[in-house]
Amino acid sequence: MDAKESLKIVLSALSELKKQHLTRQILIDFVRGNETREIMERGLNELESFGLGDKHEEPYYNTVIDQATTEKYLKVNTDGCSITAKGERYLKSPVPFILQGDNEEEPNASDNEMLDILVETALSDKEEDIAQVPTHPSNSPVRSQQMIRLIQAIDLKMPLDDYAEQYQIDFDEVLDNLEHLIKRGVNIDISYFTNDVLGKECLDELHEYFDEVDGDLQKAFEEFYGIYQPEEIRLARLVWKK
Repeated sequence: MDAKESLKIVLSALSELKKQHLTRQILIDFVRGNETREIMERGLNELESFGLGDKHEEPYYNTVIDQATTEKYLKVNTDGCSITAKGERYLKSPVPFILQGDNEEEPNASDNEMLDILVETALSDKEEDIAQVPTHPSNSPVRSQQMIRLIQAIDLKMPLDDYAEQYQIDFDEVLDNLEHLIKRGVNIDISYFTNDVLGKECLDELHEYFDEVDGDLQKAFEEFYGIYQPEEIRLARLVWKK
């Protein structure tokens, strides 16, 4: 679903309240119009933008904030929530903001077959010109090329952050593509990277939690808020085995 208006409300609140220390909970209470003790004591309920997002519940805004964080429209850490330069630019020129979730439409058989062809082509001949690889009408050529390059990089055990820098794409987009490949049943192994950047202790802790919540990414974001970055949690889930 397109959450553009909700994201604008969240980012506008952060922009307006830059001098305030806003935790995630206070931010959500503010946009939803919850007159909590903290909100009342700080006089935030008197601002015109208070309660502009009262149409949605708290879990919805947690999802908006998590995705906005991974897409770098805002930052969430122990110092609270803050809008980024990218977020300020978004407020000036907003675009659709599609919330990604577990209810995403499953790929059809023809898409899976075409992706298998792309994967096989990429791994069998690394010297082949990427531009010559056929693409399915439902997949953009850019997306398909990214998939092939990503598979090649993993096959060569290239650090994924180096890959992102080399092709000048956000690391969050790399994670999106990895999740997309795994959802389509492509067998990829990025343990060489996760073992290096996360370490055994972190992976064991996150994987143990995923076992408890059946891999629920949203619950993991909430459980480990302020402990692990969203991209670290997403990486751990990519190598989690049910």
